[in-house]
Amino acid sequence: MQTLWLYLLFPQLQLDLYSDGISPEQTATLDPAVLLHPQDLRVHQANAPARSLGIKPGQTLAQACAMCATLQVMPWQPALEQQLLDMLALDCYQLCADIAEAPPNALWLRLDPMLQLYGGLPAFLQQLIQQLQQRPLQYQYGVALSAEAARLLCLSQPGQTALTQVQQQLLLSGCPVSFLHVTPATIHQLERLGISQLGQLLQLPAKELSRRFGADLYLYLQRLQGKLPPLLQYYQPPEQFSARLELLYQLEQYPQLHKPLQHLLLQLQHYLQRRDQLCYQLQLELTLRDQPPLTLKLQSPQAEALACRWLNLWQLKLEALRLPAPVLALALSASQYCGRDTDSDDLYAGRRGQYTPLQLVGLLQAKLGSAQVCRPAQVAAYLPEMAGVSIPLQSATPAGVKPQARQQPAQVPAPSMAQPLAQSVAQPPAAYKIGAEPSPTDTFTVLPAPLRPAFLLAKPELLQHQVQLQPGLERIQSQWWQGPSEARDYLTAQSADGRWLWIYRTEQQQWFVHGVFA
Repeated sequence: MQTLWLYLLFPQLQLDLYSDGISPEQTATLDPAVLLHPQDLRVHQANAPARSLGIKPGQTLAQACAMCATLQVMPWQPALEQQLLDMLALDCYQLCADIAEAPPNALWLRLDPMLQLYGGLPAFLQQLIQQLQQRPLQYQYGVALSAEAARLLCLSQPGQTALTQVQQQLLLSGCPVSFLHVTPATIHQLERLGISQLGQLLQLPAKELSRRFGADLYLYLQRLQGKLPPLLQYYQPPEQFSARLELLYQLEQYPQLHKPLQHLLLQLQHYLQRRDQLCYQLQLELTLRDQPPLTLKLQSPQAEALACRWLNLWQLKLEALRLPAPVLALALSASQYCGRDTDSDDLYAGRRGQYTPLQLVGLLQAKLGSAQVCRPAQVAAYLPEMAGVSIPLQSATPAGVKPQARQQPAQVPAPSMAQPLAQSVAQPPAAYKIGAEPSPTDTFTVLPAPLRPAFLLAKPELLQHQVQLQPGLERIQSQWWQGPSEARDYLTAQSADGRWLWIYRTEQQQWFVHGVFA
């Protein structure tokens, strides 16, 4: 089966990142800038204003500065360029499944399995160009029947396509041998023999090439002609999102982080939308000047994917942040993913607020801190003022907190001996004897749960006015192992102004108001 490959080259990938957000009209007014190789101190990339002055990759720093006195020099960062290449591979993965990276600034795309889906090569190229135009990147491509032929065609004749062996051989016949992916010694040896173009090399017998130049050149030409498969490692999308942004200038105030952070959050939004996912937690790492990195974590109770939602939470969290040093770069990562809920909203739910309850909780936590937003919890304690506590929403359930028991029916079967008899028995059956094993047919009548007020006072208040007591006495006594034991007799009472109160009497015959029913 005949294969078809596309080689996609980004000549100035890192420089294009620095010009993100600049319109094409403003590009001509940019200052000349170059990226300097950190080892040999030679120009690695040059933008359009620098190239117009005669500055080319490979020149020394002295030569470049002699051509432009106001030249901006920045270091070439291979790690940053690799991250940008991964981001582009992720974008192209939406169009093509077979992608291989060609570091530091190129991609291979195998097109033959995708042509039937898109209806031909022109339709695929149109979709690819539309995808690439979303980023301010300069690119060039070549299409051929083998991966290496597509690379050579992209370097020698950008934008050309070779769909047959005849077209491929014709277009590559004039390709310089300096573009071949072989050792510099082999290229030098070919040039000494007067072989300067690929067409001249392909006319030589294969056995003669293998004898004179070794097996490496022979195998390379076999892959170039598509007789051997390419040695490529296909790209696999990352399982978690991670992006980094190098800043052109130092940021000293938190409002200046708005635009760079929004840029990273938009990348996160595209990442999640393509996977139909949401995330709960983000981590932002700020690279500081002469200081260790500052790491900030933000968690939302409701999973989000939109950049605007996360940006609002980050703005509230960063308001109280004081930067110890200027910021040089930002790195954003996401964790705790979940699938998107496909349930639709209720048509008859009525008008709702701008935020859901969980989104409102997330705003409060970002503004006040996670430890300041609490929820009530129930604790196993007899005294009412000790039976409820406030715990942070994101904390684990503390010891002693138990879920609320379900309401039991009025008539239940007799429990087994292994279960605690926590229910009050009104009248046992006539044939029931103390100490006898209960019969499965025996039933117990459960008394109704005691009344509890809707509003419980934080601290009981001394009763200072006359009330009318209601029948129904309840004794509540504290645990003896937690300190001095205290016994209380609780009653329901009605005050003169019509309020229903929950009062109790201590062992010292003092009366207190502990709650209000209504």
